[in-house]
Amino acid sequence: MSQKDYLSQYGYFAVISMHKYNIPASIIIAQGMLESAYGNSPFSRVSNNHFGIKCGEQWNGNSITHHDDSPEECFRSYASVHASFDDHGKFLKSKVWYNSLFRLDRTDYKSWAHGLQQAGYATDPMYAEKLIDIIERYNLSQLDEMILI
Repeated sequence: MSQKDYLSQYGYFAVISMHKYNIPASIIIAQGMLESAYGNSPFSRVSNNHFGIKCGEQWNGNSITHHDDSPEECFRSYASVHASFDDHGKFLKSKVWYNSLFRLDRTDYKSWAHGLQQAGYATDPMYAEKLIDIIERYNLSQLDEMILI
């Protein structure tokens, strides 16, 4: 799947999630693109997990094991990609270490990207820069201005 295919297939999910959870759609779609290799990673294809969200102690849903930072880590598995997008919003809203992000302007994708990295969303030290690069390369910030009708 190309970035254009990914955006046309899942961009609306990001906009819906933005309005439901107050997370920039540009950040949501860029994370999905990065974490799932534009929906092409074997892991995301099997689990529908486009955000690399691990199970955690409170997770009661389906799961899959996958090698990430450690072998055989537990990751959430979803019935659909849409469910993955929705759970991403719930996940960020439910963790206290992401609370400061929700005080940021919804159109400030750069601060959101750096805030996600500082809060430990990913272990990659270049995570924020990668998200910003994807957003700017594909002009994804335009999604942050979209309204639902």
